[in-house]
Amino acid sequence: MASDWQTPLALLVVALAAAGLLAPALRRLRAGTEAKGGCASGGEGCGCSAVKKNLRVK
Repeated sequence: MASDWQTPLALLVVALAAAGLLAPALRRLRAGTEAKGGCASGGEGCGCSAVKKNLRVK
């Protein structure tokens, strides 16, 4: 049949498009997390001291 090649080709195109969108997003996510330190880390990016500062009564 003439349409037998279309399904695998369509799946390949979709997989390549998804990889092209996800790879930069994951790179940015990892770079942002490492730079900021993240929650519950030594840098306390959003840890206890940040919460205490916001809840301090003036």
